[in-house]
Amino acid sequence: MQGEDSMNFEEAKLHKHELEEINKGYSAKLNTFEKNSMGMTPDHIRETLEWQKAKKDFDGSFAKLRNFNGWYVKAFKKEIQTDRRKRFAR
Repeated sequence: MQGEDSMNFEEAKLHKHELEEINKGYSAKLNTFEKNSMGMTPDHIRETLEWQKAKKDFDGSFAKLRNFNGWYVKAFKKEIQTDRRKRFAR
C-alpha cells in the first residue's frame, strides 16, 4: 500500500480506524437485505444489482482493511503490545 512506510503509529491507528468504519458502513448496508430462516440471503435477492453492488463494496473495503492490517501488525508489533498493555492495566 502506498504511503504506509511513511506512517507513524498514531497515523496508522487513525487510518486503521477509518478503514474499519468504512467497512462497518458497507457491512450495515449488506445486512439490510432480506435473510431466510437460516440467516442466509436468498438467491432472488443475491441476483439484484443493488445487492451485488453492496457485496462488491463490502468485499473491497474488507480486502483493503485486511491488507492494511497485515502490514500494520508487522510494522508496529511493539507499539501495539504496549498500547494493549496500557488499556488492560486500568
